[in-house]
Formats: sequence, structure tokens, C-alpha cells
Amino acid sequence: MKGFLKILAVAVLVLMVLAGTLSAQNLRIVCIVTALTGSVAQNGEYITRGINMALDEVNAKGGVRGQKLEVVFLDDQAKASEAINAVKKAIYDLNTPVILGSDWSGLVLASMQIAADEGIPQLVTATNVQITSQGIPTIFRLRANDSVAAEILAKYVNDQGYKKIGIMFTNEDYGRGFADETSNYLAKLDNKPAVIESCNLGDSDFTAQILSFKNSGVDVILALGKEIELAKFLRQTRELGVDTPVFGGSPMGLDYVVELAGGAMEGVRIVTHFLPTDPEPRIQDWVQRYEALYNGQEPTTHALAYYDAVHLVAKVMEECGTSPQDIARGLREVNYQGVQSWFRGSPTGDLVNKQVIGEFKDGKWHVVAVLGD
Repeated sequence: MKGFLKILAVAVLVLMVLAGTLSAQNLRIVCIVTALTGSVAQNGEYITRGINMALDEVNAKGGVRGQKLEVVFLDDQAKASEAINAVKKAIYDLNTPVILGSDWSGLVLASMQIAADEGIPQLVTATNVQITSQGIPTIFRLRANDSVAAEILAKYVNDQGYKKIGIMFTNEDYGRGFADETSNYLAKLDNKPAVIESCNLGDSDFTAQILSFKNSGVDVILALGKEIELAKFLRQTRELGVDTPVFGGSPMGLDYVVELAGGAMEGVRIVTHFLPTDPEPRIQDWVQRYEALYNGQEPTTHALAYYDAVHLVAKVMEECGTSPQDIARGLREVNYQGVQSWFRGSPTGDLVNKQVIGEFKDGKWHVVAVLGD
């Protein structure tokens, strides 16, 4: 019996070693997801879907340099403290050569210096201008930043003839930054906002802000910030009988925002990174493949951004090498057409300049204009 147990123990040890060897043969990177739990967990589902779709495609073609590409998902819970912990775990415990995420600006601003100090490249979808304005050579952005979106939004609103503009923003890094940038561009057009209101994350009663806009007689409201609060704000605006046109940013294009806002979404226009109704052939091909894979579920900007990110990283590692230094160098020099847009290296790390203007009408988003490529 002792002999059998000894043989069994050796066999288990061999299997463990073999399993470790097989895992070591995979090329592992880390995605910090905003978030896998909590009130915005649906965003995390979109992100993981896009990544898993791209992973299957990369590995079906042989992986990267003969190794299977693997992604480890870490949950930042949409909290700065957890984003910091996740970056540390990715670097010090998992030894990742590159990090994807976080998705929110405040989380990236809180954690990006840790990755920078260790020379680990980080690809983010967060759009606050400060992320790429500090001269950090390891930070790369997968979407147009808030300055690009704000300039487009300000010009579009001005060109539409609106002259008494109200701004509503969520008081956190993304919403505050987007509002500041938009206000600055409107001022340059001699169309400074007449009223600016804000709310905190978690707020649910927006009566005071809505009455402020109503009593001031604004002819358009720009709702800039996070998903849940602005969906509730929009719904309450219509419930209080205020029919002022509303424009927004990319968060208002998400399906659960549309669901939460209900009929109040009709007529809303947004500046965003991607709409599944974009007629561009490469986008429609991807949309069809995504929907076939995920039981008819319509893709979101989160899914596509991280899908493109995996293919972008795989391309850079294949062509330039798999060390952090190789990946960062490759991203600074990249010229790659993804599904969402072209990704081009830049001195700041901003890789994308494309934006889409959309309008929600008759239950779906319609593309009004595409700017950039």
C-alpha cells in the first residue's frame, strides 16, 4: 500500500510539473476589467466577450510566435483601490509583459504610474486627456480622447444652431474632463455654456438639475459622464415634461442605458467610438460574426475595443517581440487597421482619432456621420 501511495504521489507530481510546463508554454497577458462585479458588471461582460472572440481567432491561426495566447482577467470592481491592486498583481505576481485596461479614467489615473515605473505597457480605453498628456511612454489609448470627442461635439452642436447650451456631467474624472473640454471648445466658438450642472455617482434624484435647465430656458442639454446616472437623468427629464434635445457621449450608447432610459432615449444624439449599425463593410462583417457567436446579442463599443486590442497586441508581439520593451516600441510605431479604426503610433500614445455621431430613432441607433478613420 505504501508503495502504491508513493507511486501515486510521484504521478501527481509529474502531472503537476507537466501542467506547469504546458501553462508556461502559453504567452500570458492580463486584462484588468471594469468590472466583473457590481453595478457596471455588464461592461465587464462586454469586454470579456470581445477578448475571448479575438483570442480564439489568434490561437486558431497558431497563436503568437508559436505560443498560445492566454488572457488572465482581473476585476477592478470599478474602484481605484482595486485597480491599483490589480496592476500590482498583474506585474508582480503574474509577470505580464502588457496590461489591457482599466476602462474608466479615474482608475487608470490612479494606477498607471505603477505600470510606468516598471516599464510595463498599458493599453486603455479610458478617455480623459490627462492620461496621455503626462509624457508617460508606456501608456497607449485605444479610443479617441475626450479632447477629440469634445471638439466634435461642440462644433456639431454649434453648427446645429443651438445658442443656449446646458451641460450635465457626472462628477468624476471622465465626466468632469469631458465637460471641461467641451466647455472650452464651445467658448472658442463664442458659444459658452449657459448652465452647467453635475451629480455624483450613485445619485438617483435629478430634479434640481432638471429644473435648473428648464428655468434657464436652455435649448439643448449635453449629458456627459457615466451610464447609470445619465440614463436616470434622461428618463426623469422627460417624466418632468422637459423635452429639450439631449446630446451625449459614448456611455449613453450602451444597451443597458437604452433599456434604463426607455422611451426617453428617442431622439438622443451621441458622439461615440462605434455603432453596430455603421455600414462600413469590415464593421458589418464583424458585427455578424459577433452576433452569431453570442446568440444574436448586439455588440458594444467595449467589446470591439478589446477585440481590437487583442489583435493589436498579438500583431505587435509577433513582429517586434514579447518583452515589455519590445511591445512598447511596437505600439509607438504601429500602423494597423483594426475593425473599429486605424491604430497609429503617436508621441503621446493616442492611437485612434475616429468618432461616430449617432441618433437613436425608432428603437435603434442610426449613424449620422463618421469623422476620422
